[in-house]
Amino acid sequence: MREKGGEDMEKPICRHRSIDDDWLPLLRRKSEMTLAPHPYCNKCGLVRNIGPDRPRKIGFYVDKLSELERYLKNEDSKGGKSKLTEAQKRLIVKDMAEQEVFNDLYGVLASTQKDKFIEIIRKYRPDIAKREIKYHLE
Repeated sequence: MREKGGEDMEKPICRHRSIDDDWLPLLRRKSEMTLAPHPYCNKCGLVRNIGPDRPRKIGFYVDKLSELERYLKNEDSKGGKSKLTEAQKRLIVKDMAEQEVFNDLYGVLASTQKDKFIEIIRKYRPDIAKREIKYHLE
């Protein structure tokens, strides 16, 4: 968001508090399975994800980035793809830290996080195939 003066405004992050449960569809891979009680935030109304596609903290993705870095270093020694530089790694982690999907885990799906992780890596390294990144996420 921008103010009229052009300065960036911070979005207030809701400190989710849930007291009641609401009966909502339980999703698995985007298909409805059954109904289950889901907690929701009394302040902003966001429904907490309690399904199998639960999000992970940013540290999980930083670890996966390190695995990808080791893979690329090995490929570089064989004469394949160039390794991931420290600057690229810092920029990727900085971009992830700025994304809401890695910070507010209340209502986010893991699949959304994975897609955003792949998008950020390919922003700095378009030469790495999506399938290679997905392989290191498993």
